Amino acid sequence: DIAGQAHKLSDYRGKNVMLVLWATWCVPCQQEIPHLVALRGIMPADKLAILAISNEPADVVKAMAEDKDMNYTVISNKGVLPEPLSGIRGYPSAFFVKPDGTLKLATEGGLRLGEMKAIILAE
Repeated sequence: DIAGQAHKLSDYRGKNVMLVLWATWCVPCQQEIPHLVALRGIMPADKLAILAISNEPADVVKAMAEDKDMNYTVISNKGVLPEPLSGIRGYPSAFFVKPDGTLKLATEGGLRLGEMKAIILAE
């Protein structure tokens, strides 16, 4: 991540995970950031991991994260992401992962706080 910490999806077993693929130049991604910040504020890190992944240079991603007060994990990954993450058609896209590590839902396009919360809480 932009703080230098390594992350593996298996590290998050036992909690919900929201993987967000985004870009600093993407207007819908920028519009989604306040909703992600609010989500982090109402769902504790021990229940939900929010991982926002950009394939842009770390300095660009870090500057945006600081400017927008992003209070969740922000990752700059210049490598190729595994499927299904590498198969997205647009930004932002999100992957909701259940506590057992299986995929619950994949979305394309910006989400609002209520939608995020409903997806996470749905069985």
